[in-house]
Amino acid sequence: MPLGEWLEELAPDSPSWGTRDYSTAVADVTAPVQMIGGWYDIFLPWLIEDFSALRAAGRSPQLVVGPWNHLAPDLAAYSLREGIAWLRAHLLGDRRMLSPAPVRVFLTGAGRWLELDDWPPADASGLRLHLEASGGLSATAPGDDAGPSRYRYDPTDPTPVLGGPLLMERRPVRDNRELEARPDVLTFTAEPLAEALDAIGPVEADVWMRSTRADTDLFVRICDVDAEGASWNVCDALLRLTAGAPERDADGIARVRFELWPVAHRFLAGHRIRVQVSSGAHPRYARNPGTGEDPLRAIELVAADQEIFHDSLRPSAVTLSVAGRGP
Repeated sequence: MPLGEWLEELAPDSPSWGTRDYSTAVADVTAPVQMIGGWYDIFLPWLIEDFSALRAAGRSPQLVVGPWNHLAPDLAAYSLREGIAWLRAHLLGDRRMLSPAPVRVFLTGAGRWLELDDWPPADASGLRLHLEASGGLSATAPGDDAGPSRYRYDPTDPTPVLGGPLLMERRPVRDNRELEARPDVLTFTAEPLAEALDAIGPVEADVWMRSTRADTDLFVRICDVDAEGASWNVCDALLRLTAGAPERDADGIARVRFELWPVAHRFLAGHRIRVQVSSGAHPRYARNPGTGEDPLRAIELVAADQEIFHDSLRPSAVTLSVAGRGP
C-alpha cells in the first residue's frame, strides 16, 4: 500500500477503524478476563474503559496497572506470571498464586501496590485546583478578574514531548524543568503540601482558552515537584480543537474539557503539584499546522497566539480524584 493511502487508513475519522472497533461488544464477553497495563501505556484509558464496561455488565474482570509503558520488559514478565496465576485459578481451580483483589494498582510516588474493590475507588473525592494569574495553583476559586496568561505556539518549533505515555520510552518519568523553561509552556504550581496526598482515579482538565487559530491544540500535564525543585511528570493528555468544536462564545473563548491519563500517585509532604499548559507534545502528537489541514500532509505552518483564562467567570482548573486533603 502506498504511504499516502496507509496514512489515510490510520486517520482518526477513517471508516477502516469500524472493522477494528470491538468496544460495543466488550460487555458480551463472559469468559474470565484479566487486564494488565501500565500508567505510561499508550492504551491505558481504553483498557480501563473495557474494564468498566465488563463491571457494568455484571462480569468479574481483574485490572492490574503497574509503573510501566506498553513495551516495558517488566510489564511482559509481570503479565506472564500473573497470567499463569489467572489461568491456574480458572482452569484448574488453584487460586494459591492469584490475588483476590478485583483491582491492583501501583502507587507511584510511594513505590507500593494497592488492592482496591473497584476502579475508580468509591471513596475518592474530587479536588479541583484552579490556575491562577500569578502562576499559582489553588483549591480556592479565583475571586478577581485578572487577565489571561499568554503564550505563542509555533509549529515550526513545536513544543516537544518529554516522557509520558510512549510506546517504547525507557524513561517515561522525566524531570520537566528544561521543558518548562520554554516560552510556549505555562506552569501553575501549588504551595508545598503539609501532608502526603494520594491522587487515585481519573483526572480532568477544564480550561477556558482563546486562540488566534480555529484549529489548534491544548496539552495539559500534571507534575510532582520535589523538594529539590525537579518537576516529574505524572499524567497528561492533548485535545485537538477544530473550527467547530468545542464551541466558542461571542468573544472567541472555548471551554475545553477532557480527561488526562488516570493515575495512582502519592504527592509526598513538602512536594508541590504543578500543572503545565501548552499546545504540543511533538512527536508523540503530530504538530498542529494551525490551518485545518491534515498535519501529515500540511505544507503551510501558522503560529497560534494562545490565551488561558483564570478569572471568576472562567475559572480554569484541573480535578484530581484524591483520598486526603489538597494543598
